Amino acid sequence: MPELPEVETVCRGLRDYILGKRISKYHQYRKDLRWIIPSGIKKKLEGSVIKELSRRGKFMLFKLNTDLIFLMHLGMSGRVLITEPSKEKKNKKEMGTFFHTMKPSGPHDHIIIEFSDQITMTYNDVRRFGAVDIVESEKLNSHRWLYKLGPEPLGNNFSSEILQNSLKRKKSQIKIALLDQRLLAGLGNIYVCEILWKARISPFRLCSQISDFECHVLAKSIRAILREAIEAGGSSLRDFKKVGGDLGYFQNSFSVYAREGYLCKRQKCDSAIQRVTQGGRSTFFCLKCQH
Repeated sequence: MPELPEVETVCRGLRDYILGKRISKYHQYRKDLRWIIPSGIKKKLEGSVIKELSRRGKFMLFKLNTDLIFLMHLGMSGRVLITEPSKEKKNKKEMGTFFHTMKPSGPHDHIIIEFSDQITMTYNDVRRFGAVDIVESEKLNSHRWLYKLGPEPLGNNFSSEILQNSLKRKKSQIKIALLDQRLLAGLGNIYVCEILWKARISPFRLCSQISDFECHVLAKSIRAILREAIEAGGSSLRDFKKVGGDLGYFQNSFSVYAREGYLCKRQKCDSAIQRVTQGGRSTFFCLKCQH
């Protein structure tokens, strides 16, 4: 599943193509993804201009000049691809197209948005666990997808003190807690495994056992791993690709994730990475380094 670094990478890639652009046509080829797509979304999108593109947790927020916000979640396998018109096509005059007249280029292209400069943005999702919605700006924070989200780990509202206070209320293991979007927004299984390895904290430790100093180290590790992953363009495992179809490269820097049986990368550690199932997900860790 695309996690915070992958979604941030997509947002950064899209901004160069769509900010300030007017939506001319909205094409939809399914009535639902993970949930039903609002029936009035076409009318609300067409003719509007995208003023801003931001991220909240794993959600992309397209702010329109009509005081509406178009929300998109990539789910398990969602991708957003940009197509630019060729020079030959730009020189040709084309008649207007209508709802459903543009054919998807692939069987899993579910939404295509055309802009006034003929650039198109395609939402592709093989497993259809993604979602889209539209909401008034003033109601964004109370939206059913967002209102329970915790602070952004790379934002000013996150600190080791805030993390410490949140963990005090948790009775679960630290790995499970960090995956809870109500604690921190945007973290997923890949990066939590990497973060805990970097912080030298066992994924099986109870939250109540994490000391103040360890919270400080953990908070620093969270920021460091996420920034490194964003800089590398995210991790390409199975389905994720950046805007335009390029692959991210952070998977080449994994210290523990998907490295079962390989030696730990920490200097002077000769222990092999182990994998167990924890909370229904694979946990990768070093038994020697992480206490």
